[in-house]
Amino acid sequence: MNKLLTIIIPIYNTQDYLKTCLDSLIIKEQFLALVEVLLIIDGSPDNSLAIAKEYAVKYPQTFVVINKENGGYGSVLKRGIQEAKGKYCKVLDSDDWYDQHEFENFVNELQTINHDVIVTDYVKEFVFENRSELQTLFDMKNKQVYELDEDINKFEKDVFVMHRLAYKTIILRKAEIEFPEKVFYTDTLFASIPLFFAKDVYYTNLKLYRYFIGRDGQTIAPESIRKNRKSVEIVIKYYYQKFLENKTGMSIQKRIFTANSLKNLVEMYYRILHHLPFPDAQKELSEWHNFIKKTEDYNHFSNCKMIKYFNILPYIVFRYTSFIWKN
Repeated sequence: MNKLLTIIIPIYNTQDYLKTCLDSLIIKEQFLALVEVLLIIDGSPDNSLAIAKEYAVKYPQTFVVINKENGGYGSVLKRGIQEAKGKYCKVLDSDDWYDQHEFENFVNELQTINHDVIVTDYVKEFVFENRSELQTLFDMKNKQVYELDEDINKFEKDVFVMHRLAYKTIILRKAEIEFPEKVFYTDTLFASIPLFFAKDVYYTNLKLYRYFIGRDGQTIAPESIRKNRKSVEIVIKYYYQKFLENKTGMSIQKRIFTANSLKNLVEMYYRILHHLPFPDAQKELSEWHNFIKKTEDYNHFSNCKMIKYFNILPYIVFRYTSFIWKN
């Protein structure tokens, strides 16, 4: 049977969460048969491989185990896109899960539509605080199709994030993303670069993805982001390079959207570096600023508070007065 949806699950050291993740994908047979789940073990030293194999044995028509040497999150995404047999492709982190009922509805709905990008709602699950936060979209109408060349700048900035997105696999392959290996935060590239080639987006308000917040060692924690800041820099630079390579073929609206997206990431990185210990911050901010000044989009990037104040204030003043203007 042809597959409608491929789910790529990067797996590394998540044996304690993996069964919850995989159990959430077990839906009625008529829908499960349409789904391919790629369980990509990225050199994980724990018991994740054995757990993954259990599901592949029990549901061989759906679960596929790929055991590879460790190459990092991006290497898993690259392998998954290469192997995917589904018309659509989606990523699910192995410590997160889907709402089963919403997942069944999602697969059913995919049978009735044919659009380049599918966007859903998602829920932030603060498990250790016993609370949840629905992340819905107020600027998009349920079951509505939007033309990206015309409408992309009408959306909230939280639309194109990995947890919401499914792309047509053919669009992902057309994007030719060479995900940097052994680098964090490459989900940003999965979420952003295929938009260069997509024509339309369909929104359904299914509360599909459940995003686990608060696990020890999560890369979204501020201390982890600072520790892994070079990964952030690599991702931003690669995203920008792909933009330069493709922007002549993009609509004006897409170019504006992408330039603004990059500007937000550029400013975010200034903020990350700003919070380092004084000597490191001064050195790395200077290096980052020199790089940004040499880009052909510097005039656009510089239209944000961090860069404006960095340009006009002595560093010591910039650092110790930032609390006044950081918001």
